[in-house]
Amino acid sequence: MAVLQTTTCHSYGHPEFRITYDPGIVPVDDDVRWLAGWLEESVAQGKRFAARQTCQVGWVVTDVRLGEDGVLSLWEPDMRVLPVTWKQSVSTTIARLRLQKDVVESVLPPDDLSFPSMRQSAIICSRFGENNGLVMERRQPSETDSGWFCGCSGGDHDHNSVAELRRVSLYEAVIRCGSQIVPYLALPAGVLVAVSGKAPAIFVDNKPLRFKHGSFLAVHYPSP
Repeated sequence: MAVLQTTTCHSYGHPEFRITYDPGIVPVDDDVRWLAGWLEESVAQGKRFAARQTCQVGWVVTDVRLGEDGVLSLWEPDMRVLPVTWKQSVSTTIARLRLQKDVVESVLPPDDLSFPSMRQSAIICSRFGENNGLVMERRQPSETDSGWFCGCSGGDHDHNSVAELRRVSLYEAVIRCGSQIVPYLALPAGVLVAVSGKAPAIFVDNKPLRFKHGSFLAVHYPSP
């Protein structure tokens, strides 16, 4: 594990942060430095972080804790079980933020990034997570609703039947299907995503979006 510590927070009467991460999981070192800089800038602008408060980074809600040495740290959920189990690291949080950012920028302008919170709700179908295929659609989010619907790709399953649907936290939805939906969670309202084991098909207002040349999705799913 590697550690990066902020250096300017004490100038504002605020504890510094110690950021712990695994370089084998975080693909871009600059993302860790971005997080440190964002924390320092937030403190400089008057925001205050305290132990047992939360701090949202991308779609992940991290837990703020105070060490015996008076330095704050961010703990991330393990993304494996409910209730949440926390670990002192931001490795997965930062890696997934980068992934979601790259996916959005593969098909849309950067300003279209729309991170939900893992604590917001999503609607899933009763067969969600049973196979590799899925369909996702996002409507306008609200304070407690991420706006996401996540369903199976089975053409014989009625996604309009209330009996086949349930509302869960977005965190639980991710646990149910592993990481399959994670790359697309920061896409904005009006988007539909279909995944069938090949390249994802992404639509906005029923219009298919092309992967931008040289983008993350274009590199990972080159045209035949």
